[in-house]
Amino acid sequence: SHEQLYQEFLPLLSDLLQGLNRLQSGQHKKYMKDLFVELCLTVPVRLSSLLPYLHMLMDPLVSALNGSHTLISQGLRTLELCVDNLQPDFLYEHIQPVRAELMQALWHTLHNPDDGVASVAYRVLGKFGGSNRKMLSTPQPLKYNDSLFPEASISLTFP
Repeated sequence: SHEQLYQEFLPLLSDLLQGLNRLQSGQHKKYMKDLFVELCLTVPVRLSSLLPYLHMLMDPLVSALNGSHTLISQGLRTLELCVDNLQPDFLYEHIQPVRAELMQALWHTLHNPDDGVASVAYRVLGKFGGSNRKMLSTPQPLKYNDSLFPEASISLTFP
């Protein structure tokens, strides 16, 4: 039965996630790294079974949010699942080691040309509530554009 197979798979979960993390951090071609990240995020187990190993999903989650369109969508789904179903303090404790990179990746995702991806990123940030501002302790790097005719500009004057 399905439940019996599931129970036999659970003891392998720790080794599987460690191996996939090691592979996605190694020297592989981009498409192979993307495959390992996707496999980390799509392990077929219940969220309650993943809780002891949640820290092993944080690096692949950041990699996914910085990856291809498919990986960004998968990363946002995974992050939204965690935000929806986990206690904020528990989740933030696990996000802490990758907080700056995660916020940076979400920031870039907000500017994604695909409106569907950007709206999911806004929704996830909204679900973080005011806590997303607590995680913004590292300033976002900005690119300086010295063109004479910028696409959009804001003039600030201080008295």
